[in-house]
Amino acid sequence: MPPSAIQVREDHLCVISDLHLGNPIFQKNRSLVNFLSHLAKNGTSLCVNGDGMDLLQFSIPKFAKDILSTFKSIKDFFRSGTNEIYYVLGNHDIFMKTFLEDSGIFQVVSSLEVVSGEKRIHIEHGHLHDYLFQNYPKIYIKMARFFGKFVKACPELFFVYFKIELFLEWLAFVKKNKNFSGFAGSAQDSPKHLRAAREILARGFDIVIFGHSHRHGLHVLEDGKIYANAGTWTSRRSHFLEILKGSISLKEWL
Repeated sequence: MPPSAIQVREDHLCVISDLHLGNPIFQKNRSLVNFLSHLAKNGTSLCVNGDGMDLLQFSIPKFAKDILSTFKSIKDFFRSGTNEIYYVLGNHDIFMKTFLEDSGIFQVVSSLEVVSGEKRIHIEHGHLHDYLFQNYPKIYIKMARFFGKFVKACPELFFVYFKIELFLEWLAFVKKNKNFSGFAGSAQDSPKHLRAAREILARGFDIVIFGHSHRHGLHVLEDGKIYANAGTWTSRRSHFLEILKGSISLKEWL
């Protein structure tokens, strides 16, 4: 069983998602180490919002290399004092739950509810709102693992995999929602995630943060509430969300 949600208060929290350590496509080791060092120096807590590690599309040598290069920095970050590391499980790292808990570094959760300033913030990876994963989890995992064999040979195919997945999800959503007028290339995010975010916001939250789709963005909705996504660290540009006393901003880590 996945761990339950926890509630915390954090005045300063940064959120990253979809690093995919162990996947051949992840090449940001040095950048991640510098980012962790920056947060440690500033006493800022961190939330890894799912798929920090990748057990569906990984190679053993690459996984070992990524773990060795980043875990020292993560331990140093943890030991630096007041900052916390929250790890929200995703679909590519759900099998790492025991390992992450036994490390003694992370607070491992299925979702995170944060009070910052006067704002209530809900954070989860977002895969549970993915039509394919929601309805066909076993097929989804088998498909991801099968495609992972090709990613090992040609890492750039990782991006093709995500485009195919997004299109299939959009197709299934449109089939069930005949009046939907959006399209698969929406700059905001998948329609399923936007709908899920609105449903969660209606429960009294001011901000909802997902990962999973690899599409960074910060969107102020009609009622002034916010849906945000930290994107991924597998693309050319790496983004993170910074929460400071209830305000949220999307930033790029250079």
